[in-house]
Amino acid sequence: MLRKVAKSAVLTALNAYDKRDGALQPQSPSAWDMTVSDVGELCWEGNSLAALAERFGTPLYVVSRARLERDYREFLGAFTALYPKVEIGCSYKTNPLPGVIRAMHEIGASAEVISHFELWLALRLGMPGERIIMNGPAKTDKALELAVSNGVRLINVDNPDEIATIERLAAKYGRRQEVGVRVVTSVGWSAQFGLRIGTGQAMEAFRRMKAAPHLVPCALHAHLGTGIHDAGVYFTAVTEMLQFARRLRDELDVEMRYLDFGGGFGVPTVRPLSPTDRKLIDNGFQVKPPREGLAPTTQEYAQGIIDRFSQYYDVASPQSPQIVFEPGRAMTSRAQCLLLSVLALKNGDRSSEYAILDGGKNITIPLGYEYHEAFVANRMKETQTRRYSMFGPLCHPGDVLFKHRDFPKLVKGDLIAIMDAGAYFVPNQMNFSNPRPPAVMVSGSDVRVIRERETFEDIVRLDAI
Repeated sequence: MLRKVAKSAVLTALNAYDKRDGALQPQSPSAWDMTVSDVGELCWEGNSLAALAERFGTPLYVVSRARLERDYREFLGAFTALYPKVEIGCSYKTNPLPGVIRAMHEIGASAEVISHFELWLALRLGMPGERIIMNGPAKTDKALELAVSNGVRLINVDNPDEIATIERLAAKYGRRQEVGVRVVTSVGWSAQFGLRIGTGQAMEAFRRMKAAPHLVPCALHAHLGTGIHDAGVYFTAVTEMLQFARRLRDELDVEMRYLDFGGGFGVPTVRPLSPTDRKLIDNGFQVKPPREGLAPTTQEYAQGIIDRFSQYYDVASPQSPQIVFEPGRAMTSRAQCLLLSVLALKNGDRSSEYAILDGGKNITIPLGYEYHEAFVANRMKETQTRRYSMFGPLCHPGDVLFKHRDFPKLVKGDLIAIMDAGAYFVPNQMNFSNPRPPAVMVSGSDVRVIRERETFEDIVRLDAI
């Protein structure tokens, strides 16, 4: 009993500390370039989200073309202001909506793919091989053959067995294939990914690739994780890669043409849920939204990375390597939201009332480990007076979207906008007892469907009935 009282006191103190600057307030819609109309409806590029929900139904993904372009240009511009040879590859796995990917290519992004399907899709979307980089921890022989036969610019080796396969295929198609190695530094993801610099695995891979007559070893690749908010992690990895590139030049006479620093950059409007957050939520408390300054700015990343790069390469020399980034979340997260409708309201527990929405864990997996902002999109001018826990429609006890969030008093039919639905919502969705939602892209007054709503027939189309 004493332990329970002490735990409650600690959590109450933590919650009070979070509220030291006043009651917890949601982030402003302006963080996503959204506005609120005179009648209190949330709008994107002048389009009422409530009107879009009425027209296309819910659940519904909405993509802002203007926001997509803004985040791409601001990210790229921060780096090219310091070093001109910087390229952004569209991370297909982050948001595999072909309409979004096509828009990224139209803006100027190349393609970064990690599977046979994604490579097929890049080619299907008309991307020439020289604008495709192939990564991934488990490349099948068929995927590698498709890559080599279509002249993809670069294949980053993730395990030693790939080297012989790529050499054989390059010989078969009479070409010299540019290759690199996904390296593991002292920070970031490791486990099943890449080859370690520290153990000599990465160096041995380069020795083997240099000895292969149809391979051109010329690249380093790393990917440190997702939603990274610590610039120091990135700077450490970049420094270790630059040191390794110098070793490759000195010991093997291998020059880098590409330094692929991957992605993983966090955005300021989303943050991971910490163990403390989870304890607070489990005990009926609301947790704080992201605050300004939580994530480093792109300018801070750019300055730190290029400062380190310039210690090893001449930024004014055209012979210095191309820097490649694959910032999926930083490109697409804030450019997409998910609209859900309130289906039912119930008496809840002592901490909050319950709301049942028409989309759940089948389409909102990231809500389980990240804080995402949510608005009542049809009543933005009303005061937050009630605390709700929100659940999806699945017959599953784990179908929880949010717990203990403050909203205006809800009624059936209200529209909930979940923000930052452009990173890892779509690739993790499933048709758990429900069809997958459609997506529309808004570009000013132009609104077009980029994915139709899945039908019941679509769900069972491949099954024998």
